[in-house]
Amino acid sequence: MNGVAITRQELVNRIELTLLPGFSKLKGRNKRVLDILIDELVVSQWAEREGLTAAPDYKDALDFITQQALIRELFLEKFRKRSEPDSEQINQAIQKSIQQLLIQTLFTENQAIAEKWIQSIDSGKTFNELVEESENNPFIHINNSSFQWGDGTVPLEIENIAYQLKLGESSDLLHLNNVFIIFTIKSIIRDVILTEYSYSLKRQSVKKVLQARTESRLANEYVDGLLTHLKITQRANGFLEVSRYIEEKLSNSSEMLVYNSPVIGEEINFPHDYNLELVVVETPDFTWTGKDVLSIIRRYNYKFKTKSSEDLRNNLKRFLKAAVRDHYLSKRAKLLGLESNKRVRKDSQEWARYFLYLKGVTIFAERDTALTNRGMMADKIMEVRRYANISINHNLLETIELTGIPTLVYWNSDIARQLAVPPLMEFR
Repeated sequence: MNGVAITRQELVNRIELTLLPGFSKLKGRNKRVLDILIDELVVSQWAEREGLTAAPDYKDALDFITQQALIRELFLEKFRKRSEPDSEQINQAIQKSIQQLLIQTLFTENQAIAEKWIQSIDSGKTFNELVEESENNPFIHINNSSFQWGDGTVPLEIENIAYQLKLGESSDLLHLNNVFIIFTIKSIIRDVILTEYSYSLKRQSVKKVLQARTESRLANEYVDGLLTHLKITQRANGFLEVSRYIEEKLSNSSEMLVYNSPVIGEEINFPHDYNLELVVVETPDFTWTGKDVLSIIRRYNYKFKTKSSEDLRNNLKRFLKAAVRDHYLSKRAKLLGLESNKRVRKDSQEWARYFLYLKGVTIFAERDTALTNRGMMADKIMEVRRYANISINHNLLETIELTGIPTLVYWNSDIARQLAVPPLMEFR
């Protein structure tokens, strides 16, 4: 597009490393993602022509980009060679990957219901009987999922257990991300016939998935070891002041106008009602005041939910832990001299385009107050696309398949997932 290429590798990376509902489904997935990437590229090119690269907040974003790229490079340098699977692990995984599993899942957020499930199973009730009892309960959801080993369709914990069960057997109660889950195996189908050539490809793919999973485990262990001996303190008064400020900011914002913007806007106004000079985080190497925290939130483009004050404060605690962790990881990467590595430069370029796209969309909204919903913004982006020279290799697009390799993103926390690569933003 206008002389800039969106490559096959970039498309696969962004599909596999971005948490967006429906992107693991085959139908129309590749075209949908490519459309989003074209939107991103065309708006970033427009923003560059408008001189938005000189904006202070964009330059600040570039520092953030480098930090995140350094973290990924640190993990790749430290763990890639240590995560090679052996032949037995690969062969076992291949046998699993040629089987298609269909599971039926019961899940709820209600702990009392989950405890009742355990009692019912202990008393001899079957999974199907639990499903019949749950069909009209608004607090219980019933879902069917079809997947193969390593395709990323279901959480790793479910996949690991599913391949240990026989047809008709049910799992124990699982507790994942505040949701209680029980599932059963509905069908097991061997749907892949491996030729000599396809076996070689399958072996390569399986090896990469196993390697990525080992890297994730090693990354968790490394982060824990890095931070365990540091004295990191969250100051109560400063924390409460900044959380109160964010809560008021959110309550006074129009949800329609912040669909793709940081909750703290480009210009942070500090009212006299809040003492944002108080220290919020104190470490052996630095302190962050309330003002510092607001600036860091803006850099991450972090979104808060407004369910309750308690939820907001819990989210802020998680965010601060992740931000402190990232600071120390990037510091370690710099000490190792990783800033000049090729992958860091490539990562930074991709992130830079994404942030310039966000900057462009923000300017669209500022210049045209009528752009108050996703559909209107989509129309505006399509207007810019009409002036672009776009050429698509449709044959290549149709042949692209996922490898199921979430490289170095599924570690530690949800915020780590969304920051490993630029998320996909769509307005259609």
